Amino acid sequence: MKITDLELEEYGIYHHASWQPSQTSLNVVMGENESGKTTMLRFIRDMLFGYGRGKWQGRKGNMGFVRSDGKFYRVHRDEKEKWFENENHVKVEEELPAIWWHGLNRYMYEKIFAVGLEDLQGASFLANDTVRSRFFMLQGGDKLANVKAKIQDSKGKLFSASTQGKRKINQLMADLEEANKTLDSLSTQEKEFSDLQHKQEELKKKVSELEEKLEKDKEQNKRLEQRLGAWDYYQRAVDVKRQLDLSEQVTMFPANGKEQWNQLMNRMNVLHDQKESLQAKLDEYKPVKKEQVIPWLGAVGELEKLYVDLGQWRQTIADAEALEQEKENWRIDYVNLGYALPFWDHPLKIDEPCANVDWEEGRRLSKSLGVRNNELHFWEQREPEVEDISEELKKAGSVQSESDWQGIETMASSLENILHDQSDIQKEMEKLNGEEDKKFTPWFWLSLVSLICAGGGMAAFYTARAGTMAAYGAGGALVVAVIFYLVHNHVVHEKGRNLEKLTEQNRQLEEKRKAIEEKFPGQAPKTVEELQAFHNLMQEKRSDFYKDQAQRQAIAWKKETVRKQQEQHKKWEEEGKLLKTKKEEAEKSWTHWLEKSQLPKVGAENLSALQEQWQKIYSAEGKGKILDLRLEQVDARLDMFSRRAASVISATGLNYPVNPDSIAAIYEENQKRSMEWEALQEKNKQHGAYEKEMEKLDDRWASCQREMDTLLNLVHAKNAEEFAEKVNAHEHHDQIRKDWERIRQDLRMYAGSEEEFQSLWHSLETGQYDDWMEEHKKLTKQVEEESSQLAEMQRSQGAVENEIFRLAGDDSITKALQNKEKIQAEIHASLQEWLTLMYTEEVMNRAQAIYESGKQPEIVEKANEFLKEMTMGKYSLTISENGKDIEIEDDMHRLKSEKIWSSGTGDQVYLAIRLAMALSFGSQIEPLPIVLDDIFVRFDEKRQRETLRFLMDLGKTQQIFLFTCHERTMHIAEEVGYEKGTGEFIHLSQGEIEQVGQ
Repeated sequence: MKITDLELEEYGIYHHASWQPSQTSLNVVMGENESGKTTMLRFIRDMLFGYGRGKWQGRKGNMGFVRSDGKFYRVHRDEKEKWFENENHVKVEEELPAIWWHGLNRYMYEKIFAVGLEDLQGASFLANDTVRSRFFMLQGGDKLANVKAKIQDSKGKLFSASTQGKRKINQLMADLEEANKTLDSLSTQEKEFSDLQHKQEELKKKVSELEEKLEKDKEQNKRLEQRLGAWDYYQRAVDVKRQLDLSEQVTMFPANGKEQWNQLMNRMNVLHDQKESLQAKLDEYKPVKKEQVIPWLGAVGELEKLYVDLGQWRQTIADAEALEQEKENWRIDYVNLGYALPFWDHPLKIDEPCANVDWEEGRRLSKSLGVRNNELHFWEQREPEVEDISEELKKAGSVQSESDWQGIETMASSLENILHDQSDIQKEMEKLNGEEDKKFTPWFWLSLVSLICAGGGMAAFYTARAGTMAAYGAGGALVVAVIFYLVHNHVVHEKGRNLEKLTEQNRQLEEKRKAIEEKFPGQAPKTVEELQAFHNLMQEKRSDFYKDQAQRQAIAWKKETVRKQQEQHKKWEEEGKLLKTKKEEAEKSWTHWLEKSQLPKVGAENLSALQEQWQKIYSAEGKGKILDLRLEQVDARLDMFSRRAASVISATGLNYPVNPDSIAAIYEENQKRSMEWEALQEKNKQHGAYEKEMEKLDDRWASCQREMDTLLNLVHAKNAEEFAEKVNAHEHHDQIRKDWERIRQDLRMYAGSEEEFQSLWHSLETGQYDDWMEEHKKLTKQVEEESSQLAEMQRSQGAVENEIFRLAGDDSITKALQNKEKIQAEIHASLQEWLTLMYTEEVMNRAQAIYESGKQPEIVEKANEFLKEMTMGKYSLTISENGKDIEIEDDMHRLKSEKIWSSGTGDQVYLAIRLAMALSFGSQIEPLPIVLDDIFVRFDEKRQRETLRFLMDLGKTQQIFLFTCHERTMHIAEEVGYEKGTGEFIHLSQGEIEQVGQ
């Protein structure tokens, strides 16, 4: 098939972009980083084989193609929806590989048809069963590979070599190890039994000691209570002393005060008797509230709910114990996981959580480091050549410039002009010297005539023959005579002046000539007769100058070329420094990312393996977090049950532990007290009627009290008691004094002696009663605490005795031994099955080796032809039967193993093999487009041209896409395409597709 057009409707940075690639010439696509080149590569794969899992969101596009039979089809993919249709628009929803390409999948396509730089790293892909079954065996060969894959899958389900494997045999081995652990733990029951007996003896001893201490504290508290009893006598003594003081204060009362008081007292006595009679009835039965019968009345509802949930509570306790055991097993496995990971190789620490790793950043840094290495590699290959300058050129003297030569010619011309000028001056002087000197000129005679006229005019003026006009005329004639004379004088001396002038000019010219002669390089002419020889000499020098100039120009051009080469080399070195700095920065960023992510120090090329190992740690840690979460949930449920139970037990005031048994006991007690309350309700009703009658008597008593308050105000008594006390104290002063003496006597008898009485009386007066009461409270609290502690220890003693009885009748060891024997039998049967599959796999391997040898020679022969074309016949190819050993033979018949190949030669060899396999598949099944992604990174310019010539020829029959991010590769491709008269050239830029030349 060949792709006719691509429609990228919504795909990454492409929006409604389209491209009609060539079907009969090589398609060269150039795009810089972030230009959409990788996106275009992924789009072609996605159209052929579908989107990857979870990578369909927001992607939509279609692709047209024509098959070998000339029929046109178009495949559509709109997020999750997919179909393809023929030229009659008949839709089919099956995938293209399943119905046409003999089960070719995306992995195999990318291994052979989609070749990138990382794929040109060796021939290990030839040893891959999936690839070999499709390309070396082709039709029918994949059935052997499928059977072999099923056998391997069955083996994989039984056993995995990984320590973290979850296969059947691995699981059975883990179960066997767990059974051994169980047996080891059960073997400790005897020691546990002995420890429990020892603990029982210690509890008995502690209970005895606590009982003895409790009796002592109770006796001390009892003695303290007897001492506190003296306080009642002291209070009575204080009251009598107060009455005695009142009796001494009262001197008189109102006249009828006592009668009024007595009347009130009689009425109040009657009321008092009635109240006492009624009170006797009230006292016969004290009303009981439901809270008194059931103190925890407010918690009854919660008690009912908690009693219903007791089953869940007990199950939650069992779940918590099971999870704790599972968490302990996880801790052991997690710590030992570090030994199974090559990059870690040390036990993991549980208290150091697995750091959150930004793998996208890691891949970016790894890719950046790879790009920096590639850039350095390209930089080394692009070192510009700098030619050496010969010693003669280095020794070349100073150069006479064009301006210098023009200066010489100017001086020569000036000398020639000066000599000519001197010659002309000499001739002029000789001519002047040959002329006759003039003594009289016409101007002399004119001057003389004018002078005579002036004399005549003056004579006429003085003789009065004429007027003033004669004087003026004489003056004018005189002036004219002077002028004429001056002209005469000028003409007479003109020859001399000219000779002087010419002589001066000749002198000046001679000085100029001598000045130029001093500066002139060479022999300067001194006369006109020497000019001809001077002209010949100058002509010869002119010829030598231009010859020297030509030679100098050539030397200058050579030096300029070397200078430019040196500048280019300097730029190359500066570029190298920059690239090395960028590489160092990339390495520092990579190392910093590893440290920041708390990862071991590994190379960037091991990123995938590092992520895989980290993922195992992360998964194991996640399992622990899940267990922690489950434990938190179980603990939360237990805490909820405990809080509810504690709330109920606290409401009851009973000293019960917080457990399901206590709630069950409280629930039974609540049922019993509820029945008690039903019997007490009727008595409470009768008591209520008595209380209402008592309220009426209290109202009448209050009326009397108001009258009494009136009397109190008369005697300035604060209250009724003070009024009565004052009256009684005044009337019974003697009796009060006797009571005071009697009470003191009773206290003496209570104390036992006068000394103890004085001490006791002083203690009562100074307030030591509060200290005694505080000590009494502390002893009472201490007795309660000791009683509670004694009850708790007695319960623990009972629990130990129960555990001793349980261990005496436990048969867990017998069951554990039976379970171990069962696991061992299952392991034996599974191993038999695994060995059978391994033997069958070996038989299939041998059958596959025989079957696949049919197509390998044809592919190797084709690859050999391709390699010769790409290397201009320099190398030929040989491959071992298993496809693992590859050698090349040069034109001198010398064999070279792949270990000593250059990187560019290796890339050409592996490219030839992949192209041969791709074309072999096309001849047997159907041709598919070949995609080459930046395969020229390690090629020098010569190799690029040779390989591009080969690809240009191959692209005329086989559709090939060549992607590159290097502009130089694009230029070379255009030059080769122009040479071959073929090729289509595309430029990608930020989601835009542009055909070069359009």
